[in-house]
Amino acid sequence: MKKKIISMLLAATLTFTLCSCGAVGLEAKGGQQEGGTEKEAEGKTGDSDVKIGILLNQASTQVISDMGNAMKDKAEDLGVDVTLMYYEMDVQKMITGIENFMTSGVDALIIHPMNASDGAEEIQKAYDAGIKVITFDTEPNCDFTNCFVASNEELGYEIGKQAATWAQENLVKNNITPVIGLVNEPSSEFLTQRETGIKKALDELLPEGEIVITGAGTTALAGQEAGENFLQAHPDMNVVVSINDDTMHGVYEAFAQAGLEKEEDRGLFSCDGTKKSKEYVAEGGIFKCVVDLELNKVGENMVDCAMKDVTGESSEYEKVNYFPMNPVTIENAEEALK
Repeated sequence: MKKKIISMLLAATLTFTLCSCGAVGLEAKGGQQEGGTEKEAEGKTGDSDVKIGILLNQASTQVISDMGNAMKDKAEDLGVDVTLMYYEMDVQKMITGIENFMTSGVDALIIHPMNASDGAEEIQKAYDAGIKVITFDTEPNCDFTNCFVASNEELGYEIGKQAATWAQENLVKNNITPVIGLVNEPSSEFLTQRETGIKKALDELLPEGEIVITGAGTTALAGQEAGENFLQAHPDMNVVVSINDDTMHGVYEAFAQAGLEKEEDRGLFSCDGTKKSKEYVAEGGIFKCVVDLELNKVGENMVDCAMKDVTGESSEYEKVNYFPMNPVTIENAEEALK
């Protein structure tokens, strides 16, 4: 009987080991999770002994996917061993990713929490274990080495200010009432802070207007659905503000499908600074302004910061580092695209 139990335990151990090896192989090759379509993990190996794990929130958000690619390229330039994973807005999956990276022996973690409490206990464990912890977009409720964030209410205020300034000049002066739609994301603290800033600017600078409808999301698909709903409920909508670029790309598509993309008295306003947004602005149509955060450069800086944290090299980075905020309008869009 004892021999039978021992044989069963050995078989179970072997099965677990093989499954674990299979999972590691998936990360290294950038494969797909079973049953899914999104790329879950990607890796590049450099020449140095420094290992960095990166956990970003959503591969389907173009600006985050682009930033992830920029981070991998920067790691390759530095000769750093990096593994990039997306947790697709699933906090438990983010926590599991942190635990797996700790087990694999990374020297630094770059993590993208959606809220300050998300995975805070596991992030603290990583920090206590001597891993350099850099967070993106959120300052967590635990110890960390560095974070790279927007001053989100200030950023939202800039989006709202750009929308209000345009509407005063192009709508209010022509006796046109601003009819405003807002794309937000209530599940995220930092995106809610942006929404707060947008509303504050509109209240102060465009009292003639009113937010008549909202829609939630972070992806182009969610933005398109919101845009279609906006136009169905309010065909005369002439101002849309959003907490990110991807949703505004979807809103733009909804307006374009309605034949409104060249309307002079309608305006779209967002932030991130993707190439697509800058191209829309440069066309001189309804996409009037995007606040450029230079996120690809921010991503590169996070990798550089992590490398310097691990090696002890002199670093110019602060504990908290804020994104740039550069409004791109028709006046400077061509230059921004360069």
